[in-house]
Amino acid sequence: MNPKITSLLAQKEMEIQWTDKPVTPWGGLSLFSGLAQQVGLVAALRRALPFHLTSPNATDPVEVVLAFMAGVLAGSRRLAHIERLRWDQGVKHILGIQRFVSDTTLARFFQRFGVVQVNDVFACLMRWQHGLISLEGEVLDLDSSAMERYGHQEGAVLGYNPKKHRRPSHHPLLATLGTRPWVVNAWLRSGNTSSARGADFFLEETLALLPPGLSIPYLRADSGFGIETFLKKVEDRNFIYAITARFTKGLKNEVAKIQTWRILEPGIEVAETVFQAQGWSKARRVVFIRQRVKEKDFVRGRELFDDPGYVYQAILTNRTDAPEEVWRFYRKHADIENQIRELKWDYGVDGFCQKKFYATEAAFRMVCVTYNLVSLLQEKLGFPIYKTLGTLRSQLFTIGTIVGTQGRKTILRMSISGKWRERFEEHLRILFPSLKPNCGAVGSP
Repeated sequence: MNPKITSLLAQKEMEIQWTDKPVTPWGGLSLFSGLAQQVGLVAALRRALPFHLTSPNATDPVEVVLAFMAGVLAGSRRLAHIERLRWDQGVKHILGIQRFVSDTTLARFFQRFGVVQVNDVFACLMRWQHGLISLEGEVLDLDSSAMERYGHQEGAVLGYNPKKHRRPSHHPLLATLGTRPWVVNAWLRSGNTSSARGADFFLEETLALLPPGLSIPYLRADSGFGIETFLKKVEDRNFIYAITARFTKGLKNEVAKIQTWRILEPGIEVAETVFQAQGWSKARRVVFIRQRVKEKDFVRGRELFDDPGYVYQAILTNRTDAPEEVWRFYRKHADIENQIRELKWDYGVDGFCQKKFYATEAAFRMVCVTYNLVSLLQEKLGFPIYKTLGTLRSQLFTIGTIVGTQGRKTILRMSISGKWRERFEEHLRILFPSLKPNCGAVGSP
């Protein structure tokens, strides 16, 4: 006898029945499949992955990566979360894989990564991805973030963590583009690593990932990168840069010497000076901004001296334009915080943590590759405003779909109607240009 339930408000009785038909809530992943075919994702993965199969029962590494990406797009934050898709026949049909891997297979796959495999695989994938977009006139934004850990994992140690003090963490370093959501390079580091540690080598590696003959002219970073070795590397590479300065004792004294501040607008004033800190090889231009603190206002900066009415900010730069233009240029650096927040909240980049450090880094960097693909998907579909993965998941990817057959054809019967169906059909025509105007990839009931 089938169980019965009642609706919440109308208290209408309904009977529950079971079906063995292959049904998936992720029919919208067909759009991701279309993008992957257009950009050659499978071929890129085959070039990058160094693992060679020896067992006849072993799962193709490309299928493992595609399963992992599908899990990220479906909202997984742990390898165990991806296990749910293992029984989803629709996702298997959309991805074209023979079998969906288990969480243990995913764990074993990432455990095969060591430092050499991580560097080689993701250098290959990033170079391929950067070749898919235009980088002319771009801005390179650098930042780090704390990712707290629970348990005992390699590299998860006590370090700077502004939200959860005394919590072991990893401290990744990321380079993103300033005009579009895109990860150029990413390192996972132990939790006790300072922001600028290894930043000069990270910058060299990032530039080596760009297409031959192409350079990014602009760079922005926060105060964690305002050390001599990194500044010298940036200047040697002829970047036009804006990097916030640390308020050392010497810099505080410079601020105190300023007698004239130019008013930009009520409550915001600017000034500038040339300053050489102890340990610097030369003097550099510093732009100062001070903002009057108002009740309930959110203003970035530091309180200095005995005047709590202002907060101060200092920007190191080699730009020659007006101080306010330097400030406006640097303010856009704040968008990298939005990108890191989306990577954490929607992509689970701070999840997928494993015992081995390089296994965790491999998963971390594979999430970044997925992030770039979603950014490219939105560009292909012509979205005027970038949408987070959480929004795409609800508007594009989550579509109830029944997998069936008609003759020798596989049919995806998607439950979508009205304007949403019209939009989805248009997206399909963009990503599958060989489709007929009636969009026969989606079967009728």
